[in-house]
Amino acid sequence: MFRTHVLLLLVVVTIPCVAQQTVYDETRVLYRKEIGGGFIAHGGGWGLNFFLGRHLTARDRRMYGLEIVGMKHPKEIKSFNPYYEDARGYFYGKVNSFLIVRPTIGHKHQITDKIRSSGVEVNWLWGIGPSLGLAKPVYLQIGKPEIPYEYIEVERYDPNVHYVDDIFGRASWFNGLNELKVYPGVFGRFGFNFEHSGEAAGIKAIEVGVSVDAYLEEVPIMAELEGVENKQIFLEFYVSLKFGKKSIR
Repeated sequence: MFRTHVLLLLVVVTIPCVAQQTVYDETRVLYRKEIGGGFIAHGGGWGLNFFLGRHLTARDRRMYGLEIVGMKHPKEIKSFNPYYEDARGYFYGKVNSFLIVRPTIGHKHQITDKIRSSGVEVNWLWGIGPSLGLAKPVYLQIGKPEIPYEYIEVERYDPNVHYVDDIFGRASWFNGLNELKVYPGVFGRFGFNFEHSGEAAGIKAIEVGVSVDAYLEEVPIMAELEGVENKQIFLEFYVSLKFGKKSIR
């Protein structure tokens, strides 16, 4: 009988100890806002994002965001001038660098809560908004008159004028900023968010999903030579790393 009572006492004492190791030690509270930012990578490049979330209910949040991402053409292949070791790499046939600004509004819904400090909160989310495409002309260092070059000039790339033997390398990216052309469009995404911070008020998340940018016309990233075609719609899978914090105000 004495042994039975001892065993029961040990069980009663052990259960709270195990529970202390598996659930949050701090008191759970209902947060009202979350804010942060991070990095995003997709099939056509990478960029930065910033977000603000406001709780509508315990599980639902209205999300506001801003993303700035680069978009490459799948036919971009880095080339080098074979006659000069100090030449800078460039993308032959690329006429414009393309940057996208995405102001977004959306919704995030909690699927599973994180009841342990080592657990994962799972959410699904969507977002929509305008997609402001910014096309900046590509400038190259052009050797003249021919190899071996006597001098080098910086010129806007023209596929009808400049050829492989003329190009020494890429010029500074800042050339052509005063010639930006805006391509208006729309943006949408759907994804899943996995929040794994060890702190209840912290945000460390991995987000994966699919996004689409659609424009009123084709965006001329590449010169349409030898079967190369530009696109009007960019459908991409993405992964994003996000960091931030939650607050009760």
